[in-house]
Amino acid sequence: MHIYEMNNTNQQYLKTKHILVKGGGDDYYFFPQQHIKSKCLLVNRNGKYVNSIRTNENGEFKTEQSIEFIDYQLYGCLSDDGQYLITWDYISKELQIRKYYEL
Repeated sequence: MHIYEMNNTNQQYLKTKHILVKGGGDDYYFFPQQHIKSKCLLVNRNGKYVNSIRTNENGEFKTEQSIEFIDYQLYGCLSDDGQYLITWDYISKELQIRKYYEL
């Protein structure tokens, strides 16, 4: 995953970081990348993986957890407050709800 930041001088976006995340393969729609500023948490779906990425005060990113699903046909989102990750995949055909816990 690449991070881009806008250069205030020329108003152009420049790639500033590269974050290693698990994933690859086919991608389906309906699983937006989401950032919860209050939790410094970024959720990124890539292929059949959902990656939980933490941001720190220095602007650094660290992948904390990668959840692997059996199939690429994976849909979901994070609740607005970042407390719940809701997913549905084609193989299980079930909604799964995961609750966020801070360690």
